[in-house]
Amino acid sequence: MRSPLPLRLLIVAATFVILSAPRSHAQEPPVAGSDLATAAASIDRDLRAALDELAALRATIAAEKPPLANEAEKIAADLREKRRQADLARTSKDGAEADLAKAEADLKAWRDEKLYIESLFLDFRRTWETSKGLAMLPQPGEPAPADAAPADAATANPALAALVLGQLQSGGAVATIPGEAVAADGRLVPGTFAKAGPVHWFLATDGSLSGLVGEGSDLRPRVVDRSVPAGAIAALIEGKSASLSFDPTMGSAVALSETETDLLTHVKQGGFWVYPILLLALIALVAAILKWVQLSRIREFSAASVQKVLGALNDGRPAEAMTAASGIRHPARTLLERGITIVSENPKASRDDVEEALFEKFLESTPGLQRGLPLIAIASATAPLLGLLGTVTGMMETFRLITVFGTGDAKSLASGISEALITTEFGLVVAIPALIAHSLLSRKIQGIKSVMEMTSLAFLNGIKNP
Repeated sequence: MRSPLPLRLLIVAATFVILSAPRSHAQEPPVAGSDLATAAASIDRDLRAALDELAALRATIAAEKPPLANEAEKIAADLREKRRQADLARTSKDGAEADLAKAEADLKAWRDEKLYIESLFLDFRRTWETSKGLAMLPQPGEPAPADAAPADAATANPALAALVLGQLQSGGAVATIPGEAVAADGRLVPGTFAKAGPVHWFLATDGSLSGLVGEGSDLRPRVVDRSVPAGAIAALIEGKSASLSFDPTMGSAVALSETETDLLTHVKQGGFWVYPILLLALIALVAAILKWVQLSRIREFSAASVQKVLGALNDGRPAEAMTAASGIRHPARTLLERGITIVSENPKASRDDVEEALFEKFLESTPGLQRGLPLIAIASATAPLLGLLGTVTGMMETFRLITVFGTGDAKSLASGISEALITTEFGLVVAIPALIAHSLLSRKIQGIKSVMEMTSLAFLNGIKNP
Protein backbone atom coordinates (compact mmCIF):
# COMPACT_ATOMS: atom_id res chain seq x y z
CA MET A 1 0.00 0.00 0.00
CA ARG A 2 1.40 3.37 -0.95
CA SER A 3 1.91 5.99 1.75
CA PRO A 4 -0.27 9.04 1.56
CA LEU A 5 1.15 12.31 0.30
CA PRO A 6 1.61 13.94 3.72
CA LEU A 7 3.63 10.93 4.89
CA ARG A 8 5.94 11.20 1.92
CA LEU A 9 6.41 14.88 2.53
CA LEU A 10 7.27 14.14 6.16
CA ILE A 11 9.89 11.53 5.12
CA VAL A 12 11.45 13.93 2.61
CA ALA A 13 11.62 16.71 5.22
CA ALA A 14 13.25 14.42 7.75
CA THR A 15 15.84 13.26 5.21
CA PHE A 16 16.61 16.86 4.29
CA VAL A 17 17.08 17.75 7.96
CA ILE A 18 19.46 14.87 8.49
CA LEU A 19 21.50 15.67 5.36
CA SER A 20 21.68 19.38 6.13
CA ALA A 21 22.85 18.95 9.73
CA PRO A 22 26.23 20.63 10.36
CA ARG A 23 29.22 18.42 10.55
CA SER A 24 32.08 18.75 12.98
CA HIS A 25 35.67 19.30 11.90
CA ALA A 26 36.40 15.73 12.80
CA GLN A 27 35.83 13.41 9.93
CA GLU A 28 32.70 11.31 10.59
CA PRO A 29 32.23 8.12 8.83
CA PRO A 30 29.76 8.35 5.97
CA VAL A 31 26.24 7.08 6.59
CA ALA A 32 25.29 4.09 4.61
CA GLY A 33 22.10 3.90 2.53
CA SER A 34 20.78 1.04 4.67
CA ASP A 35 20.74 3.29 7.74
CA LEU A 36 18.56 5.84 5.95
CA ALA A 37 16.15 3.15 4.94
CA THR A 38 16.03 1.87 8.48
CA ALA A 39 15.31 5.39 9.84
CA ALA A 40 12.64 5.95 7.24
CA ALA A 41 11.01 2.60 8.06
CA SER A 42 11.06 3.48 11.80
CA ILE A 43 9.46 6.80 11.09
CA ASP A 44 6.88 5.13 8.91
CA ARG A 45 6.06 2.67 11.66
CA ASP A 46 5.71 5.41 14.26
CA LEU A 47 3.55 7.41 11.92
CA ARG A 48 1.33 4.42 11.22
CA ALA A 49 1.03 3.71 14.94
CA ALA A 50 0.03 7.34 15.56
CA LEU A 51 -2.49 7.18 12.74
CA ASP A 52 -3.93 3.96 14.11
CA GLU A 53 -4.19 5.54 17.54
CA LEU A 54 -5.88 8.61 16.00
CA ALA A 55 -8.32 6.39 14.15
CA ALA A 56 -9.11 4.47 17.34
CA LEU A 57 -9.63 7.75 19.18
CA ARG A 58 -11.91 9.00 16.43
CA ALA A 59 -13.87 5.80 16.55
CA THR A 60 -14.21 6.15 20.32
CA ILE A 61 -15.34 9.76 19.94
CA ALA A 62 -17.78 8.79 17.21
CA ALA A 63 -19.17 6.07 19.48
CA GLU A 64 -19.51 8.40 22.48
CA LYS A 65 -20.85 11.45 20.55
CA PRO A 66 -24.53 10.39 20.13
CA PRO A 67 -25.10 9.77 23.86
CA LEU A 68 -23.34 12.99 24.71
CA ALA A 69 -25.35 14.85 22.09
CA ASN A 70 -28.57 13.38 23.47
CA GLU A 71 -27.55 14.30 26.99
CA ALA A 72 -26.57 17.83 25.89
CA GLU A 73 -29.88 18.24 24.08
CA LYS A 74 -31.69 17.05 27.17
CA ILE A 75 -29.75 19.48 29.35
CA ALA A 76 -30.48 22.30 26.85
CA ALA A 77 -34.16 21.37 26.88
CA ASP A 78 -34.14 21.37 30.67
CA LEU A 79 -32.38 24.75 30.63
CA ARG A 80 -34.97 26.19 28.24
CA GLU A 81 -37.75 24.88 30.45
CA LYS A 82 -36.15 26.32 33.54
CA ARG A 83 -35.73 29.66 31.78
CA ARG A 84 -39.36 29.59 30.71
CA GLN A 85 -40.41 28.81 34.24
CA ALA A 86 -38.14 31.59 35.52
CA ASP A 87 -39.74 34.05 33.07
CA LEU A 88 -43.19 32.93 34.19
CA ALA A 89 -42.15 33.28 37.82
CA ARG A 90 -40.70 36.72 37.15
CA THR A 91 -43.88 37.77 35.35
CA SER A 92 -45.97 36.41 38.21
CA LYS A 93 -43.75 38.25 40.69
CA ASP A 94 -44.13 41.55 38.77
CA GLY A 95 -47.87 41.03 38.61
CA ALA A 96 -48.00 40.22 42.31
CA GLU A 97 -45.93 43.29 43.14
CA ALA A 98 -48.21 45.44 40.97
CA ASP A 99 -51.28 43.96 42.67
CA LEU A 100 -49.68 44.53 46.05
CA ALA A 101 -48.89 48.17 45.20
CA LYS A 102 -52.44 48.68 43.96
CA ALA A 103 -53.80 47.04 47.08
CA GLU A 104 -51.61 49.27 49.27
CA ALA A 105 -52.73 52.36 47.35
CA ASP A 106 -56.37 51.30 47.69
CA LEU A 107 -55.85 50.65 51.39
CA LYS A 108 -54.27 54.07 51.86
CA ALA A 109 -57.12 55.71 49.93
CA TRP A 110 -59.67 53.85 52.05
CA ARG A 111 -57.88 54.87 55.22
CA ASP A 112 -57.74 58.49 54.08
CA GLU A 113 -61.42 58.34 53.17
CA LYS A 114 -62.18 56.82 56.57
CA LEU A 115 -60.26 59.57 58.35
CA TYR A 116 -61.98 62.19 56.20
CA ILE A 117 -65.41 60.77 56.99
CA GLU A 118 -64.54 60.59 60.69
CA SER A 119 -63.38 64.21 60.62
CA LEU A 120 -66.63 65.17 58.91
CA PHE A 121 -68.56 63.34 61.63
CA LEU A 122 -66.48 65.09 64.29
CA ASP A 123 -67.13 68.52 62.76
CA PHE A 124 -70.79 67.65 62.39
CA ARG A 125 -70.98 66.60 66.03
CA ARG A 126 -69.32 69.78 67.23
CA THR A 127 -71.69 71.84 65.12
CA TRP A 128 -74.61 69.85 66.45
CA GLU A 129 -73.49 70.23 70.04
CA THR A 130 -73.16 73.97 69.48
CA SER A 131 -76.59 74.18 67.90
CA LYS A 132 -78.15 72.21 70.76
CA GLY A 133 -77.99 75.30 72.86
CA LEU A 134 -76.89 75.94 76.38
CA ALA A 135 -80.04 74.58 77.99
CA MET A 136 -79.98 71.15 76.31
CA LEU A 137 -79.37 68.24 78.68
CA PRO A 138 -78.06 64.84 77.52
CA GLN A 139 -80.98 62.99 76.02
CA PRO A 140 -81.55 59.24 76.37
CA GLY A 141 -79.84 57.35 73.57
CA GLU A 142 -77.39 60.13 72.73
CA PRO A 143 -74.01 58.93 71.40
CA ALA A 144 -70.77 59.23 73.31
CA PRO A 145 -69.19 62.68 73.74
CA ALA A 146 -67.05 64.18 71.01
CA ASP A 147 -63.88 63.15 72.83
CA ALA A 148 -64.89 59.47 72.96
CA ALA A 149 -62.33 56.80 72.24
CA PRO A 150 -61.80 55.88 68.60
CA ALA A 151 -63.27 52.44 69.29
CA ASP A 152 -66.63 54.04 70.03
CA ALA A 153 -66.68 56.05 66.77
CA ALA A 154 -68.16 53.16 64.81
CA THR A 155 -71.27 53.17 67.04
CA ALA A 156 -71.31 56.86 68.01
CA ASN A 157 -71.43 58.25 64.47
CA PRO A 158 -74.47 56.25 63.24
CA ALA A 159 -76.20 56.93 66.55
CA LEU A 160 -75.52 60.65 66.14
CA ALA A 161 -76.90 60.62 62.61
CA ALA A 162 -80.04 58.80 63.75
CA LEU A 163 -80.48 61.23 66.65
CA VAL A 164 -80.09 64.32 64.45
CA LEU A 165 -82.53 62.93 61.90
CA GLY A 166 -85.04 62.35 64.68
CA GLN A 167 -84.58 65.90 65.93
CA LEU A 168 -85.01 67.27 62.42
CA GLN A 169 -88.31 65.43 62.07
CA SER A 170 -89.58 67.04 65.26
CA GLY A 171 -87.83 70.36 64.78
CA GLY A 172 -90.90 72.45 64.04
CA ALA A 173 -92.10 72.56 67.65
CA VAL A 174 -90.81 74.64 70.55
CA ALA A 175 -88.94 72.45 73.04
CA THR A 176 -89.22 72.98 76.79
CA ILE A 177 -86.20 71.94 78.84
CA PRO A 178 -85.89 72.10 82.63
CA GLY A 179 -82.64 73.57 83.85
CA GLU A 180 -80.84 76.40 85.63
CA ALA A 181 -79.71 79.82 84.43
CA VAL A 182 -77.28 82.31 85.93
CA ALA A 183 -78.83 85.52 87.25
CA ALA A 184 -77.16 88.95 87.24
CA ASP A 185 -75.91 88.43 90.78
CA GLY A 186 -74.34 85.06 89.90
CA ARG A 187 -77.02 82.82 91.42
CA LEU A 188 -78.19 79.67 89.69
CA VAL A 189 -81.95 79.95 89.39
CA PRO A 190 -83.97 76.83 88.53
CA GLY A 191 -86.63 77.10 85.90
CA THR A 192 -87.62 76.10 82.39
CA PHE A 193 -86.03 76.89 79.04
CA ALA A 194 -88.04 77.41 75.87
CA LYS A 195 -85.94 76.45 72.82
CA ALA A 196 -86.84 77.49 69.29
CA GLY A 197 -83.98 76.44 67.05
CA PRO A 198 -80.76 77.94 68.44
CA VAL A 199 -82.64 80.62 70.46
CA HIS A 200 -83.44 80.09 74.16
CA TRP A 201 -85.66 81.90 76.64
CA PHE A 202 -85.74 81.21 80.37
CA LEU A 203 -88.47 81.48 82.95
CA ALA A 204 -87.65 80.85 86.60
CA THR A 205 -89.90 78.56 88.60
CA ASP A 206 -90.73 81.35 91.05
CA GLY A 207 -91.01 83.92 88.26
CA SER A 208 -88.14 86.01 89.62
CA LEU A 209 -86.05 85.74 86.49
CA SER A 210 -86.98 85.66 82.81
CA GLY A 211 -85.56 86.78 79.52
CA LEU A 212 -83.38 85.89 76.56
CA VAL A 213 -80.56 83.45 77.31
CA GLY A 214 -76.98 83.75 76.17
CA GLU A 215 -73.63 82.17 76.97
CA GLY A 216 -71.86 83.45 80.06
CA SER A 217 -68.14 83.62 80.70
CA ASP A 218 -68.36 80.29 82.54
CA LEU A 219 -70.11 78.65 79.54
CA ARG A 220 -73.35 78.42 81.50
CA PRO A 221 -76.74 79.78 80.41
CA ARG A 222 -77.10 83.40 81.44
CA VAL A 223 -80.07 85.75 81.05
CA VAL A 224 -78.73 88.59 78.89
CA ASP A 225 -81.95 90.43 78.06
CA ARG A 226 -84.69 90.79 80.69
CA SER A 227 -86.93 92.95 78.53
CA VAL A 228 -88.80 89.89 77.26
CA PRO A 229 -92.14 89.64 79.15
CA ALA A 230 -92.41 86.67 81.48
CA GLY A 231 -96.00 86.08 80.36
CA ALA A 232 -94.93 85.64 76.74
CA ILE A 233 -92.29 83.09 77.76
CA ALA A 234 -94.82 81.25 79.92
CA ALA A 235 -97.27 81.13 77.01
CA LEU A 236 -94.54 79.75 74.76
CA ILE A 237 -93.71 77.07 77.33
CA GLU A 238 -97.36 76.10 77.51
CA GLY A 239 -97.48 75.67 73.75
CA LYS A 240 -99.37 78.85 72.98
CA SER A 241 -98.43 81.51 70.44
CA ALA A 242 -96.41 84.46 71.71
CA SER A 243 -94.32 87.35 70.37
CA LEU A 244 -90.79 87.33 71.74
CA SER A 245 -87.65 89.31 70.91
CA PHE A 246 -84.32 87.59 70.25
CA ASP A 247 -80.82 88.31 69.02
CA PRO A 248 -80.47 87.09 65.40
CA THR A 249 -76.67 87.16 65.67
CA MET A 250 -76.72 84.67 68.55
CA GLY A 251 -74.79 86.99 70.85
CA SER A 252 -72.23 88.17 68.31
CA ALA A 253 -73.70 91.67 68.22
CA VAL A 254 -73.50 91.94 72.00
CA ALA A 255 -69.91 90.69 72.02
CA LEU A 256 -69.02 93.10 69.21
CA SER A 257 -70.57 96.04 71.02
CA GLU A 258 -68.52 95.20 74.10
CA THR A 259 -65.31 95.46 72.08
CA GLU A 260 -66.10 98.99 70.86
CA THR A 261 -64.15 101.71 72.67
CA ASP A 262 -64.15 105.48 72.65
CA LEU A 263 -61.37 107.57 71.14
CA LEU A 264 -59.57 108.19 74.42
CA THR A 265 -59.46 104.48 75.27
CA HIS A 266 -58.33 103.71 71.73
CA VAL A 267 -55.46 106.18 72.10
CA LYS A 268 -54.42 104.71 75.45
CA GLN A 269 -54.32 101.23 73.93
CA GLY A 270 -51.68 102.37 71.46
CA GLY A 271 -49.00 102.83 74.08
CA PHE A 272 -46.25 105.41 74.38
CA TRP A 273 -45.55 106.02 70.68
CA VAL A 274 -49.07 107.28 70.01
CA TYR A 275 -48.34 110.52 71.87
CA PRO A 276 -45.41 111.63 69.63
CA ILE A 277 -47.62 110.88 66.64
CA LEU A 278 -50.42 113.01 68.08
CA LEU A 279 -47.89 115.79 68.77
CA LEU A 280 -46.78 115.68 65.13
CA ALA A 281 -50.43 115.76 64.09
CA LEU A 282 -51.00 118.88 66.21
CA ILE A 283 -47.92 120.62 64.79
CA ALA A 284 -48.89 119.75 61.21
CA LEU A 285 -52.48 120.87 61.80
CA VAL A 286 -51.46 124.25 63.27
CA ALA A 287 -48.90 124.83 60.50
CA ALA A 288 -51.41 123.91 57.80
CA ILE A 289 -54.12 126.18 59.25
CA LEU A 290 -51.75 129.12 59.60
CA LYS A 291 -50.37 128.60 56.12
CA TRP A 292 -53.86 128.29 54.65
CA VAL A 293 -54.94 131.51 56.38
CA GLN A 294 -51.83 133.24 55.05
CA LEU A 295 -52.41 132.06 51.49
CA SER A 296 -56.14 132.78 51.63
CA ARG A 297 -55.36 136.49 52.11
CA ILE A 298 -53.59 136.57 48.78
CA ARG A 299 -55.80 137.70 45.93
CA GLU A 300 -55.22 137.28 42.24
CA PHE A 301 -54.89 140.45 40.14
CA SER A 302 -55.24 141.15 36.47
CA ALA A 303 -52.74 142.37 33.93
CA ALA A 304 -54.62 145.69 33.79
CA SER A 305 -53.41 146.51 37.30
CA VAL A 306 -49.81 146.08 36.19
CA GLN A 307 -50.44 148.20 33.10
CA LYS A 308 -51.94 150.92 35.28
CA VAL A 309 -48.82 150.98 37.44
CA LEU A 310 -46.56 151.03 34.39
CA GLY A 311 -48.58 153.83 32.75
CA ALA A 312 -48.38 156.09 35.77
CA LEU A 313 -44.66 155.36 36.20
CA ASN A 314 -43.83 156.00 32.56
CA ASP A 315 -45.76 159.28 32.67
CA GLY A 316 -43.61 160.48 35.55
CA ARG A 317 -46.16 159.99 38.29
CA PRO A 318 -44.47 157.62 40.74
CA ALA A 319 -46.82 158.50 43.61
CA GLU A 320 -49.86 157.50 41.55
CA ALA A 321 -48.06 154.33 40.47
CA MET A 322 -47.27 153.53 44.11
CA THR A 323 -50.95 154.06 45.02
CA ALA A 324 -52.06 151.74 42.20
CA ALA A 325 -49.56 149.09 43.34
CA SER A 326 -50.69 149.30 46.98
CA GLY A 327 -54.16 148.10 45.97
CA ILE A 328 -52.77 144.71 44.92
CA ARG A 329 -53.12 142.04 47.68
CA HIS A 330 -50.40 139.76 46.41
CA PRO A 331 -46.67 139.26 47.16
CA ALA A 332 -46.02 140.65 43.68
CA ARG A 333 -46.93 144.05 45.13
CA THR A 334 -43.57 144.21 46.90
CA LEU A 335 -41.82 143.64 43.59
CA LEU A 336 -43.78 146.45 41.91
CA GLU A 337 -43.12 148.80 44.84
CA ARG A 338 -39.43 148.00 44.71
CA GLY A 339 -39.34 148.59 40.96
CA ILE A 340 -41.22 151.90 41.30
CA THR A 341 -38.79 153.04 43.99
CA ILE A 342 -35.73 152.17 41.89
CA VAL A 343 -37.06 153.85 38.74
CA SER A 344 -38.32 156.98 40.56
CA GLU A 345 -35.06 157.48 42.45
CA ASN A 346 -32.88 156.83 39.44
CA PRO A 347 -34.72 157.28 36.13
CA LYS A 348 -31.53 156.40 34.26
CA ALA A 349 -31.11 153.07 36.06
CA SER A 350 -30.22 150.27 33.67
CA ARG A 351 -32.42 147.25 33.06
CA ASP A 352 -29.90 144.98 34.77
CA ASP A 353 -29.99 147.08 37.94
CA VAL A 354 -33.76 146.99 38.03
CA GLU A 355 -33.79 143.27 37.35
CA GLU A 356 -31.32 142.57 40.13
CA ALA A 357 -33.36 144.64 42.55
CA LEU A 358 -36.55 142.80 41.63
CA PHE A 359 -34.83 139.42 41.93
CA GLU A 360 -33.46 140.40 45.34
CA LYS A 361 -36.97 141.29 46.48
CA PHE A 362 -38.28 138.01 45.04
CA LEU A 363 -35.74 136.04 47.05
CA GLU A 364 -36.64 138.05 50.14
CA SER A 365 -40.34 137.18 49.78
CA THR A 366 -39.83 133.46 49.11
CA PRO A 367 -38.98 132.31 52.70
CA GLY A 368 -42.18 133.82 54.01
CA LEU A 369 -44.19 131.79 51.54
CA GLN A 370 -42.31 128.56 52.35
CA ARG A 371 -42.51 129.04 56.14
CA GLY A 372 -44.43 126.19 57.83
CA LEU A 373 -44.29 123.73 54.94
CA PRO A 374 -41.24 121.83 56.30
CA LEU A 375 -43.17 121.09 59.50
CA ILE A 376 -45.99 119.53 57.49
CA ALA A 377 -43.51 117.54 55.39
CA ILE A 378 -41.75 116.26 58.52
CA ALA A 379 -45.07 115.15 60.01
CA SER A 380 -46.12 113.32 56.84
CA ALA A 381 -42.79 111.47 56.66
CA THR A 382 -42.20 110.79 60.35
CA ALA A 383 -45.69 109.78 61.52
CA PRO A 384 -45.81 106.41 59.68
CA LEU A 385 -42.27 105.62 60.84
CA LEU A 386 -43.25 106.27 64.44
CA GLY A 387 -46.33 104.11 63.88
CA LEU A 388 -44.16 101.30 62.56
CA LEU A 389 -41.83 101.70 65.53
CA GLY A 390 -44.78 101.41 67.90
CA THR A 391 -45.99 98.31 66.08
CA VAL A 392 -42.55 96.70 66.31
CA THR A 393 -42.26 97.38 70.03
CA GLY A 394 -45.80 96.13 70.58
CA MET A 395 -45.11 92.92 68.67
CA MET A 396 -41.92 92.41 70.66
CA GLU A 397 -43.94 92.70 73.85
CA THR A 398 -46.52 90.26 72.48
CA PHE A 399 -43.85 87.70 71.62
CA ARG A 400 -42.30 88.16 75.04
CA LEU A 401 -45.64 87.24 76.58
CA ILE A 402 -45.89 84.26 74.23
CA THR A 403 -42.48 83.11 75.44
CA VAL A 404 -43.68 83.24 79.04
CA PHE A 405 -47.30 82.10 78.79
CA GLY A 406 -47.39 80.19 75.47
CA THR A 407 -49.99 80.39 72.70
CA GLY A 408 -52.90 78.73 74.44
CA ASP A 409 -55.24 81.73 74.24
CA ALA A 410 -55.59 82.98 70.67
CA LYS A 411 -57.91 85.80 71.74
CA SER A 412 -55.28 87.39 73.95
CA LEU A 413 -52.71 87.15 71.16
CA ALA A 414 -55.11 88.77 68.69
CA SER A 415 -55.82 91.51 71.22
CA GLY A 416 -52.12 92.19 71.73
CA ILE A 417 -51.42 92.30 68.00
CA SER A 418 -54.37 94.64 67.38
CA GLU A 419 -53.11 96.99 70.08
CA ALA A 420 -49.64 96.92 68.49
CA LEU A 421 -51.16 97.96 65.17
CA ILE A 422 -52.91 100.98 66.68
CA THR A 423 -49.74 103.06 66.37
CA THR A 424 -49.50 102.24 62.66
CA GLU A 425 -53.13 103.25 62.30
CA PHE A 426 -52.53 106.62 63.95
CA GLY A 427 -49.34 107.13 61.96
CA LEU A 428 -51.17 106.65 58.67
CA VAL A 429 -54.12 108.76 59.83
CA VAL A 430 -51.69 111.62 60.51
CA ALA A 431 -49.42 111.12 57.49
CA ILE A 432 -52.05 110.91 54.75
CA PRO A 433 -53.80 114.26 55.47
CA ALA A 434 -50.43 115.92 56.14
CA LEU A 435 -49.12 114.70 52.78
CA ILE A 436 -52.24 115.95 50.99
CA ALA A 437 -52.09 119.34 52.75
CA HIS A 438 -48.39 119.69 51.93
CA SER A 439 -49.01 118.92 48.26
CA LEU A 440 -51.90 121.39 47.96
CA LEU A 441 -50.11 124.20 49.78
CA SER A 442 -46.89 123.63 47.82
CA ARG A 443 -48.81 123.79 44.58
CA LYS A 444 -50.51 127.03 45.60
CA ILE A 445 -47.20 128.59 46.68
CA GLN A 446 -45.61 127.54 43.39
CA GLY A 447 -48.43 129.29 41.56
CA ILE A 448 -47.88 132.47 43.60
CA LYS A 449 -44.16 132.41 42.81
CA SER A 450 -44.92 131.98 39.12
CA VAL A 451 -47.19 135.05 39.21
CA MET A 452 -44.43 137.02 40.92
CA GLU A 453 -41.94 136.03 38.20
CA MET A 454 -44.41 136.97 35.45
CA THR A 455 -45.10 140.31 37.14
CA SER A 456 -41.39 141.06 37.37
CA LEU A 457 -40.93 140.24 33.71
CA ALA A 458 -43.92 142.37 32.73
CA PHE A 459 -42.57 145.31 34.77
CA LEU A 460 -39.13 145.03 33.16
CA ASN A 461 -40.61 144.88 29.68
CA GLY A 462 -43.06 147.74 30.38
CA ILE A 463 -40.79 150.48 31.76
CA LYS A 464 -39.22 152.99 29.39
CA ASN A 465 -35.54 152.49 28.81
CA PRO A 466 -33.41 155.48 29.75
